[in-house]
Amino acid sequence: MSINKTAQAPRSFIGEAFKQFRKNRLAVTSFILVIVIMLLGVLAPLIALEDPVNPSPENRLQPGFWAGNFDHPLGTDELGRDIYSRIVYGAQISLKVGYTVILITAIFGTLFGLISAYYGGMIDLILMRITDIFLSFPPLLLALSVIAILGTGLENAMLAIALIYIPQMARIVRSSVLTVKELPYVEASKSLGAKNSFIIIGHILPNILAPSVVYLTLLLADAILYTSALGFLGIGIDPSTPEWGAMLSKGRDYIILGQWWVTVFPGIMIALTVFAFNLLGDGLREALDPKMDV
Repeated sequence: MSINKTAQAPRSFIGEAFKQFRKNRLAVTSFILVIVIMLLGVLAPLIALEDPVNPSPENRLQPGFWAGNFDHPLGTDELGRDIYSRIVYGAQISLKVGYTVILITAIFGTLFGLISAYYGGMIDLILMRITDIFLSFPPLLLALSVIAILGTGLENAMLAIALIYIPQMARIVRSSVLTVKELPYVEASKSLGAKNSFIIIGHILPNILAPSVVYLTLLLADAILYTSALGFLGIGIDPSTPEWGAMLSKGRDYIILGQWWVTVFPGIMIALTVFAFNLLGDGLREALDPKMDV
């Protein structure tokens, strides 16, 4: 009987977390919005109206549907490119950068945090002092410094943003591991001669998964925001790339001339995306680990 209860425990936890998540209407709404944004990026080649990069000077700065122009529903930019198509491809680029940054952060942040907390001693001291050095820099300044050293480009921008979050992730994982490794069943495994790799993979990782997933979801919103910030500053990403921050930067010169749509629609997409992922992260936090303070 105890075996059945043990086997059903993970299922009951997932079921309770799902019920708790469904009760949060803002979290459910944000989840739907995130799915829509992801579909925009995945289906960009199919739903875009035009090429997002090639200019079309004859269509320069045309208004959109509010002026009866349904060929370019959101208008065109200063080079005649369709803003709707660029926003759709911008979703693809922003999500690509966000997911890549989160993957790098998850791998290295978890690795450093695990090693530091589990083995302790001098290893813990050295790794945590390294993270302190990175955490002492303002995040955007650190990203700008990395790009200044490595050069511009989408790959370097992703690496620069990942370096902001790896120390933070390492700290989160370390604090979770320090708690879990003192639990009785971990101590029992050690006393029975279990290998460190078995204890880490079998006992520690499953128990730090919830706070890690929640934190990474929240970091995804920040990663997209920093990507837009670097694009707005004109560094890290090719200006011709249909990236929301770069579009926002280019369009700000035309607001005073009345071509507000060049800036407004990319800005709306940045705000909606960051808002959706933040609410989704909060919903996951409440559902998976209500006691966690992120």
